[in-house]
Amino acid sequence: MAFEHIPRKDWYKILGAEPSESLTELKQKYQKLVLLGKRVHFLSSREYWWNKYHPDKQSADVPAGEVEERVQRFIEIDQAWKILGNEETKKEYDLQRR
Repeated sequence: MAFEHIPRKDWYKILGAEPSESLTELKQKYQKLVLLGKRVHFLSSREYWWNKYHPDKQSADVPAGEVEERVQRFIEIDQAWKILGNEETKKEYDLQRR
């Protein structure tokens, strides 16, 4: 029985980045995607920058389907940063990509 290929997300592609980029460059890409200028602190004290992808920033005239797409995009961007924004998890991810 052959294993099926399970598609994996390309976290670099989601951030619009290359594996050779530094953590500083990756952070800039992340912030560019989500930066609007409003900082919000959550209980974990981690800063999040909101933009059109954040669920709380949706205007009333945006169709429901598009709101869901934006929320999913926001989640993907955040997941990409959680993996690539940490040296240890970035190294693990890079090894798995080989």
